[in-house]
Amino acid sequence: MKRFVVVLLVLPFLMNCTPDEKEKAKETKQKTSTTKTKTANKDKAASAAKAATSKSRLEFIQSIPGSIDGCGEFFTYDSVKLSDEKYIFLSDMGEMAIIRIKGKDVQLKKSTRESKQINATNSVEVYYAVGYKVVLRKKEVKMVDQLYEYTGTLQITGKKYKVTYKVRGEGGC
Repeated sequence: MKRFVVVLLVLPFLMNCTPDEKEKAKETKQKTSTTKTKTANKDKAASAAKAATSKSRLEFIQSIPGSIDGCGEFFTYDSVKLSDEKYIFLSDMGEMAIIRIKGKDVQLKKSTRESKQINATNSVEVYYAVGYKVVLRKKEVKMVDQLYEYTGTLQITGKKYKVTYKVRGEGGC
């Protein structure tokens, strides 16, 4: 009989412990699934950023427009020789520039308010087009007979991406 009474007294304590343990197990499962969801979302965002970067790679401009022929600045990737004449950014050294994205030439207009000459050899030029902001940071490397050689970066910001390329270029009349 004593055993029966002890079991009856212990049984309510055991029954009260069980729901708490179940709730703790549920909370742990929810935290785990939330963590997995966050990780999956981060992976999706990273892959989307990579896809946007690969899609936003600038194409070589097919032909130099007449407005730039003569005086202008011509930039290409730092891995491409300037002598190959494969350019990704063209400027008339004034208000207009061109890039080529997804098979279309994009006309850019220079922002004189945001563009600036940092010192004698370094400058920042900012251009805009519908849906794009292009920032060209360039450093004059050398000058030979009014022909300048540059190194720098070309940063392109769009609605869903932001990419920066190392570039080299030449400019003059």
